[in-house]
Amino acid sequence: MKKGEKVMDRVQNQKENKAGILDDMLSFIRYTPNREADILAFMEKYQKADHEERPAILEHLRCCMDGKEYPNPYAGGYHYTPDDVSLMGKILDEYIDDLVSAEGDPAAISECVRDTVLKINALNEECGRYLIDTWRRERLCGFINSAAETAGLSQEKDLTLQHRMW
Repeated sequence: MKKGEKVMDRVQNQKENKAGILDDMLSFIRYTPNREADILAFMEKYQKADHEERPAILEHLRCCMDGKEYPNPYAGGYHYTPDDVSLMGKILDEYIDDLVSAEGDPAAISECVRDTVLKINALNEECGRYLIDTWRRERLCGFINSAAETAGLSQEKDLTLQHRMW
């Protein structure tokens, strides 16, 4: 195996590093019943609801308090979907594939970073800027920069900041 092939294999292996970021995005929108938290959520929903919606919310709150079956109090309140997270995974996979195709060319690698940051920013905008919080932004920047460095780009500065990852 040639030296360049080893580098490209290491770049390809970077795909595994995105799992933690995507899992975090999914965990935020996957509902897991928690009576105490759900009671508070129903109470908050009640306070913000129109007068005619309040009786149904109270009924759900009673069921929750009594340990009976009740609907997800957060339903309809998520700002992004599993499909959005899946699209983020595809963007990151395409980024790695593009880095492999760049074959160590610094200009091409930098272009891959720029294009990826633009795609991620556009997706985040479509999700009302809820998809990427500060923690996820730091993790995404680390992922993007680390993969670019592995692909052969020597970094004097954070490329994602240069391309304004929001």
